[in-house]
Amino acid sequence: FNSQVYEGKFPIFRYSWVADLPEPDNFLYRLFHSQSRNNMTRYRNDRVDHLLDQARAEQIYLKRIDLYRQAEKLIMEDAPLIPLSYLNYERLFQPYVRSVEVSALGDPYIPMRKIWLAK
Repeated sequence: FNSQVYEGKFPIFRYSWVADLPEPDNFLYRLFHSQSRNNMTRYRNDRVDHLLDQARAEQIYLKRIDLYRQAEKLIMEDAPLIPLSYLNYERLFQPYVRSVEVSALGDPYIPMRKIWLAK
């Protein structure tokens, strides 16, 4: 299935993407730059490519974020994909369960080796 999606064999498909870094590039460049191997929708917009290339080269954080926002606005207007759902992970722990680290990225992985019980 994956190889056929990447080869553009399907006019429509369902897929998911989870960020592994808290960085706009992790979504925007990877999924929407025309030269990215992860651009499964075959989306192409020269202005978006230019903005994403500029953002990758920009050293000043606020300028980078502004470039990513501009690119994101164009991507949203073009709508190369339609988000159907968003996973939200809820967790409950007893008060005596300590050192639980939950990723701000929404990743369901919790490093169990650091957890201990205060009982």
